[in-house]
Amino acid sequence: MSAQQPLQISRAHRWAYACGMFAKRGYRRLKGFESRVAKRAVTAGLPAGNLLVRGIFLLAQVALFGALLFVSFWLFLLVCTFVALAAIPVQDSDTPDIDDLDDPIHRASWPERYDKWGSLK
Repeated sequence: MSAQQPLQISRAHRWAYACGMFAKRGYRRLKGFESRVAKRAVTAGLPAGNLLVRGIFLLAQVALFGALLFVSFWLFLLVCTFVALAAIPVQDSDTPDIDDLDDPIHRASWPERYDKWGSLK
């Protein structure tokens, strides 16, 4: 029988576990609160109080999930747009192979082609 290797837990695993436990505790607290509110609704004599409260909580959870999906979709589109715009090549107007080099706008860019009075050599 070979001895078992000790399990090494990295910092990322500890953070993932801590975040998972935080989410689990939050979900359990929410479910406990939902249960208490449903119990109070039944005690108060609300017709179909338990069903009504649980349905409202379910709608709130679905609305929150939908809002998160909506926001994440638009953030994804924003990032895709930035990547697409960054991929578009920019035409540099100082390249020597374009046709309008004799235009006065380019005189500052190509001073060696002009004499001291600004006329073409």
